[in-house]
Amino acid sequence: MKTKVFIILGFILTSSFSFAQTADEIVAKYVEAIGGKKNWDNVKAVKMTGNIDIGPNMKAPFVMYMKDKVKSRFELEFQGMKMITALNGDSGWKVVPFTGKTDPERMSPEEVKDQKDQADFTSDLYNYKEKGSTVEMISKEDMEGTETFKLKVIKKSGDVAYIYLDATSYLPLKETKKIKMEDKEIESASVPSNYKKVGGIMFPFSIEMRAGDEAGQGQAMTIDNIEINPVITDDMFVMPVMKSAVAPATK
Repeated sequence: MKTKVFIILGFILTSSFSFAQTADEIVAKYVEAIGGKKNWDNVKAVKMTGNIDIGPNMKAPFVMYMKDKVKSRFELEFQGMKMITALNGDSGWKVVPFTGKTDPERMSPEEVKDQKDQADFTSDLYNYKEKGSTVEMISKEDMEGTETFKLKVIKKSGDVAYIYLDATSYLPLKETKKIKMEDKEIESASVPSNYKKVGGIMFPFSIEMRAGDEAGQGQAMTIDNIEINPVITDDMFVMPVMKSAVAPATK
């Protein structure tokens, strides 16, 4: 009886160890597929420009700046108005003129948390251990005719994301996640495609952003140009003084 127990225990331990190793091997191949650690470690800032489909035959140009993985600024222009969201370390602000507000206002803690994820241009899988996350290999799944590795990422914050990697190229084909926003749990998905190499690094130039996880239920982002390590000054991320707070000039 003891022998059988040891055999079963040994099988469980061996299987668990192999499973964990498999996840690490997949992540290592993913890092190589997107350009390699050496190239990514040299990236300090990224600038992207493109368009977002916001309705039938309606596009809005955008520009996004990311620096040091802790600063970001996103600008979207539509009908002569400019929306801005910006993260500056542990704080963030926004200007949303479409709602009639032209002064900058502070982001909520939930919004700041979401912006932090977006500011890290290296993705959830890159250096995941240093970020305090864990990664599990869940299964192999078919995604519209393509075999994928389904990985589960448990972040330091407790948030969970599922990333689907092409089993041949090891490039991401989809990521789903759930985040809490104002006491509500929101499920979202992003589907990157049209990968191109910029400075030795692979970037998706098309991203479908879905509310939920159903095709056709979101917005399409088309990236026209990506710059690596452009000059981006820190003052771009600092919250400007509200217009209403500026004292009128004395005569």
